[in-house]
Amino acid sequence: MELRTRAYTRRMRAKHIKRKKAIVSHWSWFANGYYPYDGMYSKNKIHCSCPMCKSKAYYGKHILTRQEKKALQSHKEFYDLIK
Repeated sequence: MELRTRAYTRRMRAKHIKRKKAIVSHWSWFANGYYPYDGMYSKNKIHCSCPMCKSKAYYGKHILTRQEKKALQSHKEFYDLIK
């Protein structure tokens, strides 16, 4: 097992913070940021865990992901070619 240096850990932490801040900035309701300090982005979640935000199921209905939609579309195209 390869040991990680402090520099590597800092770079990965900065990368995770940058990604999470970009996700948060995409949503307009967080005008001043989600967390007051940047370091909090690397340690905490940036999404809500309520049933509406989970997007897997909402009120008992399964919500399709992009991957599932793409798979259904390719299956539909395949069966249209066979007919």
